[in-house]
Amino acid sequence: MKKERRIKIIQYLGILVLALLALKYINELFGTQVEVLFYSINIIVLPFSIALFVSYLLAPLMNLLEQKLKIKSRMLIVLIVFVIMIVVLVAFGYFVGKLIYDQAIIFIDRDWANILTFIEDFVENNAGFETIYEWASQYITFDNASPILINVFNIFRSLTSIVLITILVPVFLFFLLHDRTRIFKGILSTVPEKYQPHVEELGKRGNVVIEKYFNGRFISMFIMSIFYTILFLILGFKERSVFFGFMLGFLDIVPYIGPFIGTLLPFLFSFTVSDDLLFLEYSWIAVLAINGIGQLLQGNLIQPWIMGKEVDMHPLLVLVSFIFFGALFGITGVILAIPITGIIRTTHRYLKEIGGLDAILDGTKEKS
Repeated sequence: MKKERRIKIIQYLGILVLALLALKYINELFGTQVEVLFYSINIIVLPFSIALFVSYLLAPLMNLLEQKLKIKSRMLIVLIVFVIMIVVLVAFGYFVGKLIYDQAIIFIDRDWANILTFIEDFVENNAGFETIYEWASQYITFDNASPILINVFNIFRSLTSIVLITILVPVFLFFLLHDRTRIFKGILSTVPEKYQPHVEELGKRGNVVIEKYFNGRFISMFIMSIFYTILFLILGFKERSVFFGFMLGFLDIVPYIGPFIGTLLPFLFSFTVSDDLLFLEYSWIAVLAINGIGQLLQGNLIQPWIMGKEVDMHPLLVLVSFIFFGALFGITGVILAIPITGIIRTTHRYLKEIGGLDAILDGTKEKS
């Protein structure tokens, strides 16, 4: 029987390979039609992905209202959550978002020119860096973007996408919050009965991992943003502290690359205003130290405490998933990268627990 099952698995893999090849040739023959099809699918999947992400962030609040405050009406819980979410977003946008936006505009309009001047002076005094600077300068200026061909159809399509996303995200979010259990049961009912216990268990485990990861990352990013802002204020960055602090904190969602980009701007900025900073010409060392201390605290204390050991996604795995699914599906892939990776990882762990794929094919659910 095991040999027959292996043959079936090989057959399924063969069918999958043939299907991928068929898609490749269909794309070559009907490229334009396929592009329109994927654009149409993305119009639905993108707002659904955003709503899914937000629903995981709101899940703890839903659980608090339902389990701790004993509110029975699901509709009332969803309405309360929507009201709280809108109030928080408006308050954050008014008090913090506007401040960050204003500082970002000032940084682009004034500070970036000073940074480029500093880099040019540094290159002039260090001839060995001249070739590198000439290559890099085309990428580090804000006013050399390549011209974009604009036509009426593209403008209309972009506006349509924005309007649809704006409308569909709240709609999808409402149904995900209100009918999540019913939606999951509906999906479960399409699975053959003997596999349903496995799919149900995987769904529950995957949901826990994804919820803890998203909430843990969001809370840790917010904590680190405040932490970085306070340290930048102490260093003497003054009105730039909030901009640099929240940028460094929130870019950390992309491991390795995010912290590097988030540190690079205050690092360069420190050379242009070194006389006003706490450690004067050595302030760039303090900027690097801030990032190093932040990464140590986040990786060894904050995230393990908030997320728990069962999430434990290695930063390299997260980075690879962002790059892979982002390249495959664009912004939708970036949003869905963690849920997909979490489900794959949970499935692998579950299969190890029950004794491999054979246990599922047998329709049994025996745990080790």
